[in-house]
Amino acid sequence: MIAPAGRHLGKYEIRRKLGRGGMADVYLADDTVLGHAVALKLIEHSADADTRDAIEAERSGCKLQARLAEIDPHVVRVYDCDDLDGFFFVAMEYIDGQDLAESMRQGPLAVEFAADIAVAVAETLEHAHSLAVTIDGKGFQGIVHGDIKPKNIRIDGLGNVRVLDFGIAKALSLSRRLTRNEFGSVPYASPERLDAGQVNALSDLWSLAVMLYEMVTGLQPYQAETTERLERMIRSRIPPPPAPDPCPEPLRRVLIKAMAPEPELRYQSARELADDLIAFRLKAPTKAEREDLDATRRTFPRAAGDETRRTVAGDGTLTRKSAAAAAPAGKAAGRFSHAIGRAVQVGALLLVSWGLYAGVSDYMLYRHGQQLERAIQTEQITDPDQIWRKWTELSGSHTSSFLLRGPRKLVTRKLVEAADHVIATYRGNEAQPVYEKDWNAARVDLTHALAAEPDDSVRGKLRLTEGHIARIEGTSQRSTAQLNEAIDKFTEAHRLLPSSPDPDLGLARVYVYGLKDIDKAYDALQEAQRLGYQLGVREKLQLADGYRERADRTWWDSRNVRGLPQEKDQIQRAAQDYQRALELYQGIAPSGNANASIARVQASLDSVNFRLHEIDSESSTERHGSLIGDVLRRVAGAIVGSRQRKETTH
Repeated sequence: MIAPAGRHLGKYEIRRKLGRGGMADVYLADDTVLGHAVALKLIEHSADADTRDAIEAERSGCKLQARLAEIDPHVVRVYDCDDLDGFFFVAMEYIDGQDLAESMRQGPLAVEFAADIAVAVAETLEHAHSLAVTIDGKGFQGIVHGDIKPKNIRIDGLGNVRVLDFGIAKALSLSRRLTRNEFGSVPYASPERLDAGQVNALSDLWSLAVMLYEMVTGLQPYQAETTERLERMIRSRIPPPPAPDPCPEPLRRVLIKAMAPEPELRYQSARELADDLIAFRLKAPTKAEREDLDATRRTFPRAAGDETRRTVAGDGTLTRKSAAAAAPAGKAAGRFSHAIGRAVQVGALLLVSWGLYAGVSDYMLYRHGQQLERAIQTEQITDPDQIWRKWTELSGSHTSSFLLRGPRKLVTRKLVEAADHVIATYRGNEAQPVYEKDWNAARVDLTHALAAEPDDSVRGKLRLTEGHIARIEGTSQRSTAQLNEAIDKFTEAHRLLPSSPDPDLGLARVYVYGLKDIDKAYDALQEAQRLGYQLGVREKLQLADGYRERADRTWWDSRNVRGLPQEKDQIQRAAQDYQRALELYQGIAPSGNANASIARVQASLDSVNFRLHEIDSESSTERHGSLIGDVLRRVAGAIVGSRQRKETTH
């Protein structure tokens, strides 16, 4: 199948190929209508039965996956699926990150990290296996993934586990029998799947166990030179070798149980496997370990015998003298040993009780965290205040616990999203005013988000909201101290958010309406433009208001130097600012009551120009008067000189 970069399929423009699986190719593409990236899965139409079956399974499967994604945050969302230009396509959420196959090229993963990934995948399988929906009039009671393997598990940019593709078997109900094995990957297929095409919940759990084995050890449990030999090896039902180090013994026991040759000896549900992995992470006894211990006890029962050991002579007879002499000492030693044993038993019981209590407490904390995460994901809880209240009730003094990593990240993201909405509204929606109460609500959300998970970008947004609150209060109360505080907050926000124009937009407004410094306001808006912001009506109105206000001040101050040489210079500067303001108002009219401002500025500009004309006229009159005076003085001088000459002659 050829789908070069730049090719269009309907509204999708293909960028590059991401990979191939089964009969499908997957591409990174742009949705040119909605403006976001998608993972575009394509299967070329063909008359052969395998292709038709694959397309029909995908057609039903994309709807099932979409429903599953509504209740499970780990499942990739499906946007659309249909037939187009000779292909069947599925447009899915594009997850930027790294799949486990790529991660494991560097070697085994950290054991704890691998176990956490397996827990997340197991919980997704639990949701899938218990999903009950009706689609197109057909009921589904549980669906399988059918292709769990490292390539289909991705860690996104936030560190979350995402299950990418429910594969060809996602449209099959549980216990559906397949006649072909191409629908899954042989290294991750269970013996009964390879034998008879049995695809059910247990086959998904087998695949997950193989993947966990590989994540921890860097090796697959079954290895052979060819796929055919590998398949025979798995179908032989010979147990794989126990996971080598660095796999800890409790996790090794979990893997042995998860890949037992007989299906009835394995974990019977995804929930059961997830619970044992959680117990391993909490350092609590696992079901696999308890079963091993019970089996050992059944195999090696405690032998009944004399509590007092007898000393036997070489010929097998009891040495009575020795026994008699040893009896008192033996009794005393026995009583002492018994007391020590009881104390050890009590201590051990207390330790076990404490361990069980701690394990149960941790497990309950984890489960409650999962419940909160699910409630937020399914939008049962949407109000940021309620989300924070539920989080604080849950976490208590365990806010940084790894058991709450998932819900903590989600709570933080939801709080930041609520604050981002306010910030984005101010930046991009001039028609929607943002009031002080809105900034206060955003400040509270960001304060909570920062407490849950410290981050410089969150801190930068918090300083931004604080700057706007100080700006509003400082402007309304004409408080220079609060206005300077706003400048400090916006400046720190600029340092923490170096790529954001938002702090500069706040600075410009402080300088225009608070500190009356149009030059600094202009510089701030220039910086915002450098960061990609396009000045809108609001910013042009701010500049116009700033130039007009400075022109008013300069025009008024010129009255203090009336008749002096400085007057003309000041009035000329006022005229320049009025002219700048007039051009800006004219550029945004009729928005922002610009027409009224145009009339006002034009009147002021007329007054300024009239005064400049007066100054020029006065200057011209003075020069004309000075010239006439010079002429008269010369005439008078000539007359006086003539008379003096006449008098001298006579």
